[in-house]
Amino acid sequence: MKRIIAIILILFFSIPSFSFDGLYLVAFTDPEGIRKRESLPEEIMIQEINLCKESFYGAFYDISSIPFAKALISAKKRGVEVLLVTDSDNFSGKAIEMIVEAGIPVVTDERTALMHNKFAIIDKEIIWTGSTNVTENCFKRNNNNSIFIKSHELAEIYRAEFEEMFIHGVFGNKKEYGAFASVRNKYYVRLGDININVYFSPENNVERIIDERLKKAKKSIRFMAFSFTSDKIGETMIEKYKSGVIVEGVFEKRGTKSEHSEFTKMLIEGVPVVADGNKKIMHHKVIIIDDYRVITGSFNFSENADKKNDENILIIDDEAVAKIYLKEFQRVYQRGKDGRKHGR
Repeated sequence: MKRIIAIILILFFSIPSFSFDGLYLVAFTDPEGIRKRESLPEEIMIQEINLCKESFYGAFYDISSIPFAKALISAKKRGVEVLLVTDSDNFSGKAIEMIVEAGIPVVTDERTALMHNKFAIIDKEIIWTGSTNVTENCFKRNNNNSIFIKSHELAEIYRAEFEEMFIHGVFGNKKEYGAFASVRNKYYVRLGDININVYFSPENNVERIIDERLKKAKKSIRFMAFSFTSDKIGETMIEKYKSGVIVEGVFEKRGTKSEHSEFTKMLIEGVPVVADGNKKIMHHKVIIIDDYRVITGSFNFSENADKKNDENILIIDDEAVAKIYLKEFQRVYQRGKDGRKHGR
């Protein structure tokens, strides 16, 4: 009997924790089946919900993951305040039905443009954002990135944006909301040695902000783009390439033949860009500049993202974070090159 108890205790304490202890954690989805389960965004997110003690505020373009819904419902039952914002076009399906039936308040945008965010504020100190929708496809079949950051200061910035939508019903605002907004709103956080800027569209003119960062590039620009139709960003990348800066990129292949895509234009100008090799979707919205600056979030490089949709981006200045994203870029870029060689 003692031996059985000992074995049970060993198994219990050997269960890997998906939570993180440091300042941040970057996670990528695994459509190719090459990563450990405990490193995946879905597993980490559900574990963080299970560890949540006080509050979970989430703004998600699409919510259809049943395990995610069950984790939220369980959190509510143990007394966690769970509040959600989603796009009205996606306010349907089993997961949403379960969430609403459990008494979790959900606010929708009720407009033609998109509430396209993918972010959460956990216990007012942990932020989750990136390209990952909380859906079966995004968690399991599509290439996506997520970043978890532990910072009360950053969480407060995201909470203000969340409350703007959830409490005040403000979506798609062209300028900062509320009295003294320009004074009240913050965009910069120092996290250890890491510089972080956070912006929201359409109020912060995100396309211009990205373009300004690109113009400062001295040696390299690398990107992964689900949708890339911004002439301003595309032209800046081409100019940088012609000036001697390394520019490499991966486009989601389904959009490359669109007349609005920057893909063909870049090819004509000689920029080494490729269509991705995932049979499903390469859903990243990432730019890595000079091996130390990462731009990530929900923001596709398009006019709608800049002028109409509710979106968010993080600009993270840190070589260690950039190295993680760069490794994923190199893997996805190489897969695209290999696919081109084999005519896929």
